[in-house]
This record gives sequence, structure tokens and C-alpha cells, in this order.
Amino acid sequence: MHYDYIIVGGGSSGCVLANRLSAGDARVLVIEAGPDTPPGAIPDDILDGNPTRAYFNPRYQWAGLNAVPVAGAAPAHYEQARVIGGGSSINAQVANRGAPADYDEWDAAGAAGWSWQDVLPYFRKLESDGDFGGKLHGNEGPLPINRVKRAEWSGFIRSLCRSYENAGLEFRPDFNGAYGDGFSTVPLTNRSGQRVSAAMAYLTAQVRTRPNLTVLPDTSVLSIVFDGRKATGVRTRNAGGQSHFIGREIILCAGAIHSPSILMRSGVGPAQRLRDLGIAVVADVKGIGSGLQEHPAVAVSAYLRPENRMSPKVSGHIQVHARYSSGHPGCPSTDMAISAVAKSAWHPLGKRLGSLWLWVNRSYSSGSVRLKDHRPEIEPEVSFNWFSDERDMARLKSGMHFLVRILASEPLRDVAIDPFPSGWNARTKQISKISRLNYCITAAAAALIDGPAFLRRGLIDSFITQGQRLVDLVADDRALENYILSNVTGNWHPTSTCRMGASDDPSSVTSPDGRVHSIDSLRVADASVMPFCPRANTNIPTIMVAEKMADAILRQT
Repeated sequence: MHYDYIIVGGGSSGCVLANRLSAGDARVLVIEAGPDTPPGAIPDDILDGNPTRAYFNPRYQWAGLNAVPVAGAAPAHYEQARVIGGGSSINAQVANRGAPADYDEWDAAGAAGWSWQDVLPYFRKLESDGDFGGKLHGNEGPLPINRVKRAEWSGFIRSLCRSYENAGLEFRPDFNGAYGDGFSTVPLTNRSGQRVSAAMAYLTAQVRTRPNLTVLPDTSVLSIVFDGRKATGVRTRNAGGQSHFIGREIILCAGAIHSPSILMRSGVGPAQRLRDLGIAVVADVKGIGSGLQEHPAVAVSAYLRPENRMSPKVSGHIQVHARYSSGHPGCPSTDMAISAVAKSAWHPLGKRLGSLWLWVNRSYSSGSVRLKDHRPEIEPEVSFNWFSDERDMARLKSGMHFLVRILASEPLRDVAIDPFPSGWNARTKQISKISRLNYCITAAAAALIDGPAFLRRGLIDSFITQGQRLVDLVADDRALENYILSNVTGNWHPTSTCRMGASDDPSSVTSPDGRVHSIDSLRVADASVMPFCPRANTNIPTIMVAEKMADAILRQT
């Protein structure tokens, strides 16, 4: 029951640290709240290169986790992974890095040693890029990076790309090459059409045979144990009851929602708030739980005829990704992003719809994670507080106008038919659950949408959008803003609730090597420490953070 390192959370970062820290003689314990999927027993839905099956499997998610999107809104379920490999086991596998300027800004903001030149070696270290080499890429890392070939693009994607070119966006063969506006085939953590999660890449069969590495799944961490201000272990609970594990160093890798929650439950956080919940204060670290960031998003979908749909033989849910500059005052270049899919869901209706998923790639709004109760089984209060910075709303509104222009352009308007606003709301979530009933309902809807134009338009207006027409929204700024307020969602990219920074910065939680301020033998090494959410899907940046933190830990041992 004694370990050198106890890693709390077996998600993307936890898998990296488990591999790197157990490569020597150190005794390493990884505790994961969800199920394990060891080599030889990986479920088909996780292996599937088209990720919607795994994403909608409730076994892999925190069932009771809700989030408030905007001030005054009702909380809604927020999908976060609860399985070995974390988000990398259920996400869309997108493997982009963000802008070099993001990391230079991290460094300037107090995360010393996290500039682009500091982090690039770790982006290279984690990957084995099957398509590109050179000084920006790695070819010997554990995680394969591959791309859907242009020959496999659907008719919808090909027409969309011609529309992008007409709008002034250039094709970039290498999306992880020189950073800037443009569109590209999407780099994916995928090999031969199948997902490769962080668990598959870093916790291989060979790694799992190490006698000094223990993976403990289906086990919740109740709290960290302290001796004064030194972390000495963790208390856990699983089907066998409660246990106490002792560790020389505790490393939180539970993600931007649960890492701060565990800290606060254990007495590390804003002191008065903890006292109000009856939690004994170990250290008053005010920044814990604040600064939460995510990429706010909205979507537009359209009907596709059979010849323009995604082939069932093609893997890779997102085939093309675009970045562009909003030009909004006070925002950097390349601050907006669009993902394009030629299949919008697993069911028959979704296979007939193409979608453009628009998001603010560099958000300035921030929210919080706060405890509602001292009991571990009560999920925290999560508030994204989107549009607390007006730049985010302004850019989503202008982005919707941009999408309308793209959809109305000559290469696309006869391919993406009857476009409509499509929200990831309660109705969409309900019909997206994998069940026989939902298959039958969507099969009936699919038959109607394939019928005459008047039936298709009637179905879209009555069943899908409930009368909200895209042309009406973009003609009325107030209506558009209200629609965005009601339908904004995230990209499942939460970050920054335990941000790195200088010890005299009251908003920072950890030093640049992950050590929690005012506490000994305790680190955070996941997306929580990011000073802000980078201009990227966050899985690869999170793995990079873990690789760099692992090096720092080993150097200090």
C-alpha cells in the first residue's frame, strides 16, 4: 500500500505519467474512477474510428455531472469521460496543437518554461506522425497521428473546401505545420481506421507487465491525506470498500472539473468557502476552481443527398478543420475554428446531415468549479459563464453570418440543402442516445427527409428546429443573440482551474512544474494547469503537459 507516486485519474495525462514514471524502479499506482480497457479487452465502441458509439455510452461518462453554460441558464449534462484513457477513449481523436503564440503567452503570464520552444520537443516526443516529418514533427512517439486522405472526402466536404477557397482560406496540407488561417485534413490519433487512445498508446501490454506499476480501476478518490501541509496519501472507495494508500508524491490527473474538486474536498482551496461547507482548511489557495475555460460553440446543419454523404467505409468523424481570423478588436489572428462532418450522428437521420461546428478558438470568458457539498458523491457546481467577455458573443454572431455565406456560395448551395441551426440541446441529446426506439424514430424521419422538398422542409421546421430558421436568425441581431444564448455548447475542452503561475500571483494554483502552492508532495499535471485554453482541441496539449511534467518530476527525484 506504499507507493512512490500515486496518480489520481487514468485519463490522457494519467496514462502518460504512469508510463514515464514507472519506466525505472519507482512504484506507481494509477487510480481510475471508471472501467479499465486493457489490451485484448478493448470494447469495439472505443476502438471504432467513428467515435459516436463510445461517446454516447453512459458507462464511460460521469452520469451526474452538469454545467451551467451562461449566467442565469439551467444546468445541463456535461459529458466528461470516466474510463481509462479519459477523453481520448471517447473523443473525436483530433490531434492539433494550438498556436505557438498561445504557449509564449503562457510563459509570459507566469508559467515560466512553457513557451513554444519549450513545449515543441514534447509535442514531438508524444507522436509518431504517419504523414509529415521535419523539425515540427515526431516519428518515434507512442501516439500515431494520421489523416483521412483527400480521396476519401465526401462530396459535401469537397464542395465545402471549394467554398472555403473562394472565401480566401487556403488549403494547408499540414495542420500542425506553420500556424495560420486555412483549412486542412484533420490529424487524428488513429491507426488503420481505429482509435488509438492514450491508454492504448501509453499503457501497452508490455508497460502493464512492469511489476512496479499498478492500475486500479472503478475506484473513486475520496480525498487526499495530509500530515500538516504535506500530502501523504489518498483515501479511496470501490466495491470492496474504503482504502488508504500511502504515497511519497500525489499527482492529480483527474481533469479540470475533478482535480480542483478533489483538492477542495481535501481542504485545499478558497478557505472561507471550504469552511462554509464544513471542510477543515489545510491551505488557503484562492485560485483553485476559478478561471475555468472552454471553447463556446454553435452549429449549422444541412441535408445531403446520397452522393454527397460520408462513405461507411471511411473512418474519421471530422474530415476537415478550418481556422480563420475574426478581425474583432482585442483578439488575435486565427481565433475562430470550424469542424466539418458529413455524418452528424450514428442514427439514420444523422447519416443524412452534414454539419459545420463553429467555435471561438481563443475564448476570453471564464467560469468556475465550486463544491456544493463536502460529500464526494455530490458533483461540483460547474459554471462556464460564457459571454462574460463580450468578445466571445460578438465573434460567434459574426461567425454565424460567415457560415451562412459559405453555405450560400456556389460550390456548396446545391450540396448542403435547406441549412438550419442545429443545437446540442436536450432534445438532440435525447434522440442521440443509442437505443432501438431512437433508431426507429430517426429511420422514419430519414425516410421523410429523403422525400419531396416540401416534406423535408416541413420535417426540419417542425421536428428539428421547431420553427427557428437560419435566414431569420441572421436577419435579426437580437434573435441571433438569443439563439446563441439558448444553444451555446462547449467542445468538451475544460481547462485552467488549477492554473500554473508565479507563487505571488493570487490567481495561480501551481508552480510551472505542477507543485501546488503552499503544499508539499502534491502536484497537478493535467489540463487544469493550463493558464488559458489554447487554440486547439485540448487532448494533444494535455498529453504534452503530462510529458513535460513527467520530465520535471524525474529530474527532481
